Amino acid sequence: MAESSVTRQPPERTRESGPGPGALVKGARTGAARIRRQLDRRFFTLVTLPGFLVVTAVTLVPIVFGIYLSFTNYQPILPSYKFAGLVNYRQLLHDPQAHQAIWNTLVFAGIGIVIEMTLGVGLALLLARPVRGMSVFRTLYILPLMVAGIASAVAWRALLNTSSGWVNYFLSVVGLSQPNWLASTHTAMPSIILADVWSGVPTVAIIVLAGLLVVPTEPLEAARVDGASALTIFLRITLPALRPVLAFAMIFRLVDLFRQIALFQIVTGGGPGLATTVLNYFVYQSTFVFGELGYGAALAVVLVLLMAVPLVIIFRFARRRA
Repeated sequence: MAESSVTRQPPERTRESGPGPGALVKGARTGAARIRRQLDRRFFTLVTLPGFLVVTAVTLVPIVFGIYLSFTNYQPILPSYKFAGLVNYRQLLHDPQAHQAIWNTLVFAGIGIVIEMTLGVGLALLLARPVRGMSVFRTLYILPLMVAGIASAVAWRALLNTSSGWVNYFLSVVGLSQPNWLASTHTAMPSIILADVWSGVPTVAIIVLAGLLVVPTEPLEAARVDGASALTIFLRITLPALRPVLAFAMIFRLVDLFRQIALFQIVTGGGPGLATTVLNYFVYQSTFVFGELGYGAALAVVLVLLMAVPLVIIFRFARRRA
């Protein structure tokens, strides 16, 4: 009787008995989710493939054709053209005007990016402060971005006009000398840089401000509790967190600086002499004014190479770990 009263326990499931129903359902769900992700990935690949091919063709075809033209003697006035080898590049090596244009490009882009990044980051730090009415100041500093490049160039040419410009007028009011801003070799390039900085600083400030607003606040608060100074917090915490944002802002502005042409064409026309003739403007003159398409293509190739060097450095800087 004692033995019959004992409740019989079901035998334990051994490993040889296989997975239970719950494990089978879970495995089926995992497999279905994996298949769904693969289908989604393939679908988005197929959807974006036509656009990718179009953008690639639109980008690569002109580049390849431009490189090919740089090895020819093509001119619109000639009935035909032929392969000329390195003639255009040898001409570039011995062309003092091209050398001056390359130097002006490096000066304009180098000084411009340093000023714009420095002032842009400082302005972004001010705009990120939780001050009442800061949204109004943010809107005011965005206004230069809404002005077209040609309109901005015309406005700066009028402001820096020697006889009727507002800049010289206010200088005369306070008793200072009125330089010939756009006609002097000493002030023409600084004037162009100033005009570009006016629109470039807000661009950098808005990009950096967007990065500042998403920086985690916990490390900042912990550093303040530990007694770290504002400069230490910025250099040790904020700046490393903003590295990708700063790299993007530098790339964005450098590309714009290297391809700038309207500002030089409208404000100074590349003068006085060659003082403000940058390589992009020299490419335009050689190609469309003088009709030397082969030589202009060679200059364009050099411009792309000059632009590629700092961009590669910035990309490597952005990928480094803080």
